[in-house]
Amino acid sequence: MRSFARATLRDNVFIIPALAYSIGISVYFLLSGVALNYLPALIFLGAVCVMTVLSMSRKMSKYWISIISIMLSYEALQGTIGALATARGVFSLFSLDRLLWGFNLTGWVQTTFASPFMTILATAFYSLHVPLVVATCVTVWFAKRSLFGKYVTVMVLTSYAALATFVIVPTAPPWYSGAAVNLYQSASAAIFPQGLSSLLSMVEVDKFAAFPSLHGAYAIIFSYFMVKIDRRLAIVAIPITVGIMLSTLYLGQHYLIDLIGGAIYALIPCLIAERFQIHVPGTQASSK
Repeated sequence: MRSFARATLRDNVFIIPALAYSIGISVYFLLSGVALNYLPALIFLGAVCVMTVLSMSRKMSKYWISIISIMLSYEALQGTIGALATARGVFSLFSLDRLLWGFNLTGWVQTTFASPFMTILATAFYSLHVPLVVATCVTVWFAKRSLFGKYVTVMVLTSYAALATFVIVPTAPPWYSGAAVNLYQSASAAIFPQGLSSLLSMVEVDKFAAFPSLHGAYAIIFSYFMVKIDRRLAIVAIPITVGIMLSTLYLGQHYLIDLIGGAIYALIPCLIAERFQIHVPGTQASSK
């Protein structure tokens, strides 16, 4: 009871979206009768949330729990969108994307720049998706800790808004609709060792979670916070962000409209975090 008394809503508010997500998706799939392919990950996600609220994970920094929860949420999401698509059908943005630009932009990028070197380079950029989240988290923590509350706020809002969108509206990537070839799957298997290839496959959470593009969203968040730390970091951050976005088109994983959606899902939380941010105890006092 003493550990529960130590828990406050203000200190644990950043875990509420993860807890609501784990409970909500569990109830939804239980009622719909669809099996969860990654039920253990979902259970572990819920357990981490509960332990945090009860202050039982004292040895684990609470400041990092929201990031861990986001990663676990992706594990729990794997396969569930495919099950939804089978039950309800999948939505393709190919017609809308082609209407906006007048031609198959993703297919054009892929065929125009196709080469073994470009495929390797694009695969390397595309695989930065999850490592970039960790790198941004660590950099903000050590370089300018006063921004960490804003970073957590942006990541929570962006990630769970996107996860909710994936569940409500499953969307197919260009390669699934025949607008492009899935170069990432074939390239990662051919380029990397089997163990690393299996690890990189985690980057593709679900083939029917194309809109919004979290590759684009996380890349923009990365650039946003690098520039806030030091404007000179834009020299590195912006090329990485552009490289990731172009790689999603070249590898046939996203339409340009997916990237625009990802940018919106990232920038709105960035604006919100400038005024309202999750309270992370101790970060203001330890800011550099």
